[in-house]
Parts: sequence; structure tokens; C-alpha cells
Amino acid sequence: MVRVVVRVAGALLALLGLALAAVGIWFATQLGGTGTATFTASPGTARPILLPPEVLNRVDADVTVTATPGAGGRVWMALANPSDATAVIGDARHLVATGVEVPDWLLETRERGTEQAADLATAELWRNQDDADEPLSMTISQADAPEAVVVVADEGTVASVTMTINNKTWFVEAVVAALVGLFLLVVGILLAWPRHHRSRPAPAPTSTSTDDSSAEGDDAPLDDAPADDPAATSDAEDRPAPTETTKDTTP
Repeated sequence: MVRVVVRVAGALLALLGLALAAVGIWFATQLGGTGTATFTASPGTARPILLPPEVLNRVDADVTVTATPGAGGRVWMALANPSDATAVIGDARHLVATGVEVPDWLLETRERGTEQAADLATAELWRNQDDADEPLSMTISQADAPEAVVVVADEGTVASVTMTINNKTWFVEAVVAALVGLFLLVVGILLAWPRHHRSRPAPAPTSTSTDDSSAEGDDAPLDDAPADDPAATSDAEDRPAPTETTKDTTP
């Protein structure tokens, strides 16, 4: 019964180790040695896009936001306090980044508001703003948190918005997870399927009786050799010698 329990526990441990190793290896290959995670949204709209602190300031690492205009378009990006950015957008129709989806590396957005958006660039609350007809990037430091970023298309549409986070600790954690998973996998396999070592037969004790008997046989007298029989010798001595009979041939 104990052996069955150990084997079941080993199988479960092996499965856990396999899953942990797979997740660790997958994250390590996706993040790379620099621990870079990039999440992308493809709004394809001219409406404002708000990235609140719930998305930008969730990790202890700098975040880079990049906006790419559509063909022939132009994008505008600005940085402000979250309350100011929310107030200036108001109830205008816009997109809000709500989180990220790791398997597909997506920046999730949700549509809000019902009214027409005003000209945001004319507001005097932006701490930093820029515009370009090519991909435009802005880096947000966690030392200044909380922060909010607003992206809008001056012309055309916003083809994509990406959020890039560099955190080398993530890569180290992924490698450690993979190593721990491999260790658990090996331990689980050894517990679930133990190797039975075949016991070798004990070597037969060395016997010297044959050699001793051989040696003794060389020194012992041979049984087949003729021996003097005292009884036979006595009989021979007591038997009278045969007498020679001479035939008389005198006439």
C-alpha cells in the first residue's frame, strides 16, 4: 500500500514538474535575456486611447508606450496626471486600456463614452506631448507614478499601440522555474517508477578440497599395487617341498 501511495505521489510530482518546466521555458524564450515583454493593441481608430496608471504603473520597471499611425496618418501622444487626463476626455468616445493578455501578448482595451471628443492638444495640462507621422514613443518612469498617457490620431487612424516593459528579473524567475520544474520531474519519475537493481548471485566459496585430495592422492600408496600377504607367506613356508620320484630301471 505504501508503495502505491509513493508511486501516485511521484506521478503527481512529475506532472507538476513538467508543467512548471514548460511554463518556465516558454516565458524564458518569450522574454529573452533582457526580460522584455511587449503588449500590443490594434485599435484602427481615430478616437482617443487612454492608458491609465492601472496599466502603466503595475510593475516596478519603466514602461515605453509606442503609437504607430496608419498609412498616411499622424499620431499625437501626451502624458498627464490620471485625474487630469480623465477630466479632459470626459464622456467622449474613447478606448481605455484595461489590462494585458499574456498568452497572446495583447493590450486589452474597452470602449467608453458616447460624445464627440474635443481637441485634446489645446489643453494646458499635459506634462509632455509630441506628435509624428511615424511610430512615436514615450517612456514612463515609475518614480513619477501615477501617470496616464493619451494617444489620438491627428490625421487618419492609430494603427497600433504597444506597451513595452523591460524587467530582467522576469527572465531570471523563468529560468529558476524551469530548473525547479525539471528537478521535480526527475524526482517524481524516480518515485513513480523506481529502478529495481538485479541482485547478483553471491560468488561460490572457493573450495580447496579437490586440490587437497589430489595432493593427498599423490602421497598415498596405490590400492592396486601388490602387497606382501603374511598369511600367504606362512602357507608357502609350511608346505613341504615336492620330492622327485626316480624310476628304477635296473634289470
